Amino acid sequence: MARRFPQHLIRPVTSLDGTWDFAFLGEADTDQVDPTGIDFSDVMAVPGCYDATPKYAGRRGLAAYRTKVRTSAGLQRLVFDGVQHWCRVYWDGELIREHAGGFTRFFAETESAGGDAEIVVLADNRFDERSPLHMEHFDWYAYGGISRSVELHRLEPLHIDGLKIDTLSVAERRVQVRIDYTGAAPGSAALGIECDGRVVVSEPVDLDASGSITRTLEIPWLAAWSPEAPRLSTLTVTLGVDDMSERFGLREVATANGRITVNGEPVRLLGVNRHEAHPQFGHAQPEALLVNDVQQLQDLGANFVRGSHYPLDPLFLDLCDEAGIMVWCESIGWQYPVEHLTEPAFVEAQLAHIGEMVAASQNHPSIILWGILNECPSWSEEGHPVYATLLGRLRELDPHRPVTYAAINAHDDKCFDLVDVVSANTYPGWYFGDVPGVPAEIDRISARVDALGFADKPLIISEIGAGAVPGWNDSHGSLWTEDYQAELLTTVVDHIMDGQDRISGLAIWVLGDFKTTELRRMALTRPRGVNDKGIVDEYRRPKQAFRAVRERFRRKG
Repeated sequence: MARRFPQHLIRPVTSLDGTWDFAFLGEADTDQVDPTGIDFSDVMAVPGCYDATPKYAGRRGLAAYRTKVRTSAGLQRLVFDGVQHWCRVYWDGELIREHAGGFTRFFAETESAGGDAEIVVLADNRFDERSPLHMEHFDWYAYGGISRSVELHRLEPLHIDGLKIDTLSVAERRVQVRIDYTGAAPGSAALGIECDGRVVVSEPVDLDASGSITRTLEIPWLAAWSPEAPRLSTLTVTLGVDDMSERFGLREVATANGRITVNGEPVRLLGVNRHEAHPQFGHAQPEALLVNDVQQLQDLGANFVRGSHYPLDPLFLDLCDEAGIMVWCESIGWQYPVEHLTEPAFVEAQLAHIGEMVAASQNHPSIILWGILNECPSWSEEGHPVYATLLGRLRELDPHRPVTYAAINAHDDKCFDLVDVVSANTYPGWYFGDVPGVPAEIDRISARVDALGFADKPLIISEIGAGAVPGWNDSHGSLWTEDYQAELLTTVVDHIMDGQDRISGLAIWVLGDFKTTELRRMALTRPRGVNDKGIVDEYRRPKQAFRAVRERFRRKG
């Protein structure tokens, strides 16, 4: 699985990444499909997106994947890091899990007698009620398939389900460790905790059939993680004969005096939004591409990236941990209509999705913000209780990070009271106004937020930018030229960095161009069927704006 360090040294783990048998079933009724009778006449890469391949490009419908494994007897856990958008998982023809919503890790478990076993996954990229988190109008192409890595874990009757590490005090080198476990029955077991290879805890513990163990530890040799010095440590837990390791960084994130702080020091966020998409790979980002993106962020002089608009690849987060790049990680969403946002099934799906997002990513020190619901109806009275519910769940799961969302209209927003950090998307000089009016619009947002009584909250411009068709220029510097995009973003960066000091963060829209939905009313506003607001194109080739922003980020950051 694409991670920078192993999570298990004792537990038997098998990577299932590779080439699986494949069949495209199209409009087939999922409930009528016999997983043991599918004609697997093709192959497909896992991880991969089948509708990004030449043979199945643009196809929507049901797809089937199959692989075979050899197992020992006992409890088996399949770990999927992401399947788009909805799926069923079968083990030797038996349904063991159904899951909705891509981009998050989930498990499927079964008992095995040992020997050879057949795994079949039915994955569907159609837009329907089975996955209320995905909608066709989203301004990105929603690829389908097993888009992230898959592992098979052999579990003991007593096994570790999760490991959470929270910094309680950087100054005192104090952390809280929570170990979630499942056992066959109440009993006792040996608990061991090591940090960076040194024993911290070694003791017997009494256990219920399932539950959590919490320990507060002072580890004097820990060094603080910061963007300037991204020092990392590895904590390993053994419980009985099972183990789990997590890499973490000692650091505290808070807000004070209108600024985000890391370890008590105010930080100015300078960066970009980023989609996980590529014309050849869809949402399945090869390791080389993830490394490339982090290197381009470093070359840009960015210290910040917003994952738009869904949870990020685990390896990308590992790389940001190491590079000291601060991350905003958010749940899936883009301009849900009010009537969809307020549906009970949608809210329940979002709550489950948020839980999976936090469980998978909570130990990454690079994540300094949790977010939800990009450009959704936070301007509506009906939306307020939904935002309160979802942001409340984030705070319940992780009280140690600020929460936010990107507002589509800061002037009329009704939910800023619910967040720690106010974030505003705005496109002056593009969807309205002109380049000379950009500074005034940024200042108007700042003034409005302060007038609402939120002057003490940090303010981020979470999206701003302009489209540029790669290589296109004319003598007028017209819309869609690289010249125009570079001029607009130069104006934005200069004003935010030199023209005023209210705004504490900037996320330019967007790092790389990406394919958008094929819904006609959206595609007709996107030359090439691509959102061209990237400062690099979809193949990561820099535009003029990349160089203009890099000059300023590097000089003034």
